[in-house]
Order: sequence, then C-alpha cells, then structure tokens
Amino acid sequence: MSNIISSVARALDVLLYINSHKDPVGISTISKDMGIYKSTVFRTLATLEDRHFVQQDPETGKYTLGVSLFSMANKITLYDVFVPFVKELNLEFKETVNVSMLDRTTSGPYQSVVVVKEDAVDNVLSVSPQVGSKNDCYCSSVGKSLLAFSSDISNETLKKYEFQKYSPNTISSYEELVAELAKVKRDGYSLDNEEQEIGLICVGVPVFNKKGEAIAAMSVSGPSQRIQHINIENVVTRLKQVASEITELVQTSSRIK
Repeated sequence: MSNIISSVARALDVLLYINSHKDPVGISTISKDMGIYKSTVFRTLATLEDRHFVQQDPETGKYTLGVSLFSMANKITLYDVFVPFVKELNLEFKETVNVSMLDRTTSGPYQSVVVVKEDAVDNVLSVSPQVGSKNDCYCSSVGKSLLAFSSDISNETLKKYEFQKYSPNTISSYEELVAELAKVKRDGYSLDNEEQEIGLICVGVPVFNKKGEAIAAMSVSGPSQRIQHINIENVVTRLKQVASEITELVQTSSRIK
C-alpha cells in the first residue's frame, strides 16, 4: 500500500462515486457521503474538470462525468459502434465523415469534440479537424445538432460565444443561433453551409442515447459543388438512416451508457 498515491486514489474514488449516481451530484453530497472535507472535494473536482474528466452544470453547480472519460470509453463502446458506420458512409459518399460529442465547460461556450473520423481520399479542405480537436458549436453542423437535441443547454453559456465571422454566412449573434437551433430541431438535421469556409458544406444529424438526448452527432462534409451534386436531401436521408441504426444499438446495448 506504500506505493499508493493518496491524491490519485481520492480522485479515482470521486470519479467512481459520480459514476454510481444517475443524476448530477454536488460538492456537499460528495463530501458527506465520502467523508472528505469540502475543500478537498473542491480541489479534486477542479483538477478533474481542468482535464475534462468531470463537468459542472453552470446553473446547478453539480457534477457529471466529462467528455475525456467518454472519449476513452469510446475505444471499447461507442467507438466500436460508430467506426463501421463511419467507414461505410465514407466509402459510399467518398467524402469526409466524422462523429463528435459535446464538451461542456464552465470557463467558455460549448464546443464539439471529434471522436471518430474518416477523411475523403482527395481531401482538399483547409477546415478538417482531427480526432480530439474541438470546435465552437455555433458554426459547425455537428455542433448545432448537439446543441439542438441536448436538454440541458444553458442560454447564458450560449451567450458566451464571440461569434467570429469566418465567412459572410457565419451566425453572428445569440438571436441568430437560437433561431437556427429551433430550425435544426424542427428539421432533424443541421447544416454548415459555407459558414466556416467558403466552398465547404457539412451536413449533420444527432445520435440519441437511452434518454432520447443527443449523445453524439455525425456529419458528411465536402466541397460545396460535390455535396450539391450528391444532393443535400440524399445525404440527410442517408445520415438519418444510419443515425437511427446507431441510436437503436446505443439504446439496446447494456454496455453503452
């Protein structure tokens, strides 16, 4: 036992405690149930949050597991589910396909994190985020799907975006974003129509968990002419079909949270 690092053990115990609870938990509850000083719990959670192993709800102050743990778990759960579908879509459309998850933070606005990706063979896009990279949700198709179909999105956090104009088509205000998310929710899919880069279109759809909330979003992206030649409606239809199959697997699998 002399080789055990107490602070590491405590952090792991806190993660296991949070994982054992269905609902988010607060510092006082963790402190009381685990017999740890509140100040120690606070510092432990702050460290874990800095590395995205936990995330705090900015409105309730309570904690849930973070995107880093989900990304690690994807290698044996969600990752295994998504990969064959992503490869299939990549071969079918011969365009870039990626799957992203939502990263919630208290220090800034929502971002999407790429967890699975297959590039087009002749990928000529300058905007082509790699696995593990993050992107503001307001200007990406996957980000919009994640925001539109997650029930716990904070308006105050949405207002933290700086709304950088990457192109004339980029959303430039909170009001525009809210209107866009309402449209995404109504249509069941999202678009980045040359918002990050002129000449690039990205089509995205949500993938739902057992609670019917977006656990991830997947997209097909490519040069505008090629995507329009394929027909955006055809891409949407196929993406929705694949997302529905993945959603069914996620909802019926006992291994996937």
